Amino acid sequence: MAVVATALADDGEAAAELLAPLETRDVCRVAVRLAAMAADALLAAAEAEGGGREEALARWQACILAHEAGRGEAGREEDAEPGPESW
Repeated sequence: MAVVATALADDGEAAAELLAPLETRDVCRVAVRLAAMAADALLAAAEAEGGGREEALARWQACILAHEAGRGEAGREEDAEPGPESW
């Protein structure tokens, strides 16, 4: 939950620090589980609003692309190395 909270606070560095003690395989498992939880929540919200799976996935994709586009602009300004927050 702490990883989610720090990520939602847009603090990728802190989220990465929380995952640093874990082995790569465990980090991958955490990432897959969080992605599955996010997908379940998204689909449940879409169904509650009367939308379908395809609509929900399209909205999610649009949000991800918008988020990554914003990160790309910030990265150009800072010229930072890519890290976990840009994955």
